[in-house]
Amino acid sequence: MHLRRFSIACLLCAVFLFALLMIAAPQDAVDRDAYAQDHVRFLVVQLDQWSKEFPQQFYAAVMKLPDASKIPPAGKTAAGELGDSMHKLASLASSKDLLTNAQFRSELDKALGSAKDLNQAVASQRFTAALQSDWDQIRSTLNNLARVYKLETLAFLEPPGAGRGGRGGRGPAPAAATTVAAGGPGVTGYITDLQCGKRGKGMWTNVECIQRCLRDGDKLVLVTEEGKIYQIANQDKLTEETYGQMVTLVGKTEGETITVDSVKL
Repeated sequence: MHLRRFSIACLLCAVFLFALLMIAAPQDAVDRDAYAQDHVRFLVVQLDQWSKEFPQQFYAAVMKLPDASKIPPAGKTAAGELGDSMHKLASLASSKDLLTNAQFRSELDKALGSAKDLNQAVASQRFTAALQSDWDQIRSTLNNLARVYKLETLAFLEPPGAGRGGRGGRGPAPAAATTVAAGGPGVTGYITDLQCGKRGKGMWTNVECIQRCLRDGDKLVLVTEEGKIYQIANQDKLTEETYGQMVTLVGKTEGETITVDSVKL
């Protein structure tokens, strides 16, 4: 009799736990979708802001080139076309079905097409370090957005004579480009928290998530393009303006820990 009661109690518990799982599972999916949509909106806002100024900066820089004829016509118009696409994406970012919205995906695909032409144009000449840095940030953020929608990302192309390994989209740069000995020129990568650093490149520029993780007690790290994570010994050297940004940390590197002397944005 006692065994029967116990069996019935176990059965009721199992039914109750199953019901809880059935309730929780859809909620987890909803939470993941909501988080992904917030991440997409954050990336679009960043890109829309940057693309308002970058086309003018690019065209002004082209006018100063000694041999602008090396840039194909598609490359010369791509900056303005990318800016137009980013403005349209910003207007569509409030859609409730953002992750499956066909119009948003189509416009993003168009933006990536313009960005591909612009990427080749920037790599065809030696532009100023400031413009190259701005484009690196735009390209990286666009790639984060492309990964969400499983679209082709932009290659990392080196300008002529860059002297950083000549990646040219044919593979990652040699480790020495970002992994340097103590006293070297510095280590370049993204400033993020450890948890976001482990989740893949799509999270390295998510400033809101980085701030949230830091409030929860996580630590800042530097993640290179190849995904190598460096601990940062003196966290106070980094300000909020570096979160999610590509920087170069100059200082003492011991193993996988950097003691920062200065930060180059």
